Formats: sequence, C-alpha cells, structure tokens
Amino acid sequence: MKCLFALTLSLCLLSRVTVMAQAPNQMNYQAIARNNAGIPLVNQNIKLRLSIHQGSPLGATQYSETRTVTTNNLGLFSVAIGSGGASDVSGSVQSTNWGDGEKFLKVEMDPEGGNAFTDMGSSPLLSVPYALSSADNQWRADGNNISNKNNGSVGIGTNNPDGSALLDLSSDSKGLLTPRMNAAQRTSLSNPATGLLVYQTESPKGFYYNRGTAGSPDWIMLGGTGPQGPQGPTGQAGIIQSYYEAGTAPYPSSTMAFITKPVRVTIQEGQSVFLTASRALGGYFAANELGIKPVCQNIEPGSPIIELNLGMFGLQVPANTRITFSVNGVFKDLPAGTYDFAMGGVTTSPNWINSEWGYTSILVY
Repeated sequence: MKCLFALTLSLCLLSRVTVMAQAPNQMNYQAIARNNAGIPLVNQNIKLRLSIHQGSPLGATQYSETRTVTTNNLGLFSVAIGSGGASDVSGSVQSTNWGDGEKFLKVEMDPEGGNAFTDMGSSPLLSVPYALSSADNQWRADGNNISNKNNGSVGIGTNNPDGSALLDLSSDSKGLLTPRMNAAQRTSLSNPATGLLVYQTESPKGFYYNRGTAGSPDWIMLGGTGPQGPQGPTGQAGIIQSYYEAGTAPYPSSTMAFITKPVRVTIQEGQSVFLTASRALGGYFAANELGIKPVCQNIEPGSPIIELNLGMFGLQVPANTRITFSVNGVFKDLPAGTYDFAMGGVTTSPNWINSEWGYTSILVY
C-alpha cells in the first residue's frame, strides 16, 4: 500500500494497483480518501482522472480516462481502469505496448466531483501490470492480428521444443491441418508470400507452395513425381525419371481401355511424359480389327481416357498365333495431377483372348 499526500487538498490516498490476468485488459485501482486529520471521506462522490504515461511521469500519455466514483462507509473506492463507464477516454489499455519501457500511473482527483483536478502524484507500474505482456509471453493484439516477438522456440505438445524450430509440434495422435481451399481460391490469394503453403481440395488435390514472389506467384504441387526441368534459360537439364510396370491386363474389347498394366504417376504442370508399351496379343481363332494407341487417364472419378493419335489400326493375327505389338508417344500440356499411363486398345472381334503379360514404361521430364 502506498500513501500519497496532496497538501493542497489535505487528502491521503492509501492506494493499491493490480491487473487482471485474463483478457479484459483492465487494471484494478483501489484507494481510501481521508482528510488531513486522517478521517475517511465516507459516502462521498469524487471524480478521478487516471492516465498511463510512457517512460516517466511526464512522458507521452498512452491512455487516459475520467470517471466518477463514490466512497463507501470506510472512505474506500475501487475502479477498474479500462472498463466501461469512463468518460473522456483517450487511447486504450489493450493497445498500450506494455513491453516497451516503463509505464507510470498518474492520479488526479477532485473530491467535490467536479473538474478541478489536482495532481495526486504518479507511481511506476512494476511487475504486476506486465502480465499483459510478460517477458516470456510477449503476445500482442493488433486489430485482427496477434504477434509474438519472443526469440525462442514455441512448443506444442512438448516442454522442450527443438532449438532449430520456430514452432515444434509433437503428438502421436494428431496431425497438422494447413489452410484448405479450391484451385480458384488458391490462385486468387492476394500477394501470397514466397513459400506460402496451402492444400488444394479439388483435382489435382495436394499441397501447393508458391515458389514465385508475392507479385508474381508460381504455384508448385508438392509430391509431383519427377524432378524439375531445366533451371532457367542457361540452367542444367532436369533429370529424367523412369517408371515401369508389367503384368496381366484385360483383353481388348469394344471399348477403348487399358490393355497393358498401367503406370500411375503424379506430374506437375509443364512436365511431359514419354510412354512406350508392348504386349503379345493373339487368339485361338483368327482375330482382327484391333486398334492400339498410347493412352492415359486422370485417376479422378469420371475422367475420360486421353488418346494420342499415334497408334495402329486394323491389326489381325491368324488362329493360334500371338504377335507382339508396341506403341509409343509423348504426352504434353497435361494439367498437373495423377494419371495412369498404358497402351489402350479397342476391337470389334471377340477372339483376342490368347495374350501374354503387358509391359509399360514411361519417362517423366
């Protein structure tokens, strides 16, 4: 408790200042008003002007308010600085930067309840008010944003966050959810920072990051199979990634479909895919009217088969004979996504039922 003597008013204020530890951004101020004989001023309306100053009692005013209070039968009064009911308010307790230097509380009073204020003195706000912005938890609200200027690491689910990480999340039962949006929402983000990461919820689904700039975004899907192409006009050539599948596949039918075991691969925008596929096809009876092409299909349900017009048509074999047929071609300008690549076939003959395994190879570059 601190006693402040105001000689001009012959009053003594026994005062106590505390701060609420939760979000209300208010400070409790409590005092007893007495006359110069030490007798409390009981049940009396008084008026206070309370202000918070930066750096010194005469420093810049960070917050100021005026309010009328009534003492009780002991001369005691209490106010919550920053709460409702104040008048002539300037600034706000919430916007005060508590982590920036010392703060001083200045108390002025008119015991008659008017506006003839007398300075009752100033006191430094020490450790208690800094619960609003403590040294080890320097969170600040700025409009719709919150920030923390702590230079250490933040740990969630761990008491020992890794020193190399700004944020260390630890759990064996939960994951991390990044912002989720469709392609139109992703590409319409305003000034996306370099390295910004989001998850796209529609085809081609996946994580995308901006490797460009805020003014010129360049969205890349993470996990796209195959490495980058040439790195700039004079960069080194990108590495070619190869994939291979072998196995059984359906016999040719009247509907264009895969007739070699397909290779499934995820590509990024701008990548090309070279396909070569072969299969020994034949019948126990003479078979004819077979058409084969390089084909691919996005794995999203309802996606059509995409055909390259580089195949062969009208193929035929004698009875009890197999012939190895092959196709190859390059798929360019496919949208980013995950696709199956293979040889496609279609026929009007039901006799193509004497066939071996199919083989499919692709190069992504």
